[in-house]
Amino acid sequence: MKISLTIDPETLFILHSIIVKECQMIANNRIQRSGKSMRVELFEVLSKRCITYSSHRNGKKTTLTLKYHLASLVYDIVSDLQFSFGGIYEQNKLEMFKNELHQKLL
Repeated sequence: MKISLTIDPETLFILHSIIVKECQMIANNRIQRSGKSMRVELFEVLSKRCITYSSHRNGKKTTLTLKYHLASLVYDIVSDLQFSFGGIYEQNKLEMFKNELHQKLL
């Protein structure tokens, strides 16, 4: 099952920077390794989307398609960092993204 979201470029790059930090976690056991594996997979998807957008900047929203388990992971990560990332603008962008993602996950 896949989840498709329309996302603006600013939110895409904010998510990418969050996932870069999340991928740097240390995995000591099987559960942590599986979580890190999903984060690395998510990093690859977002990196490809960021590179594609950077080479063809048009300012329009882009479609981000994620597998359900990766979309759920993004929701969990964004929910956990709700007030500890960036300024008010970034928090607002993440909150709007989180609300849209939550509706798609239900």
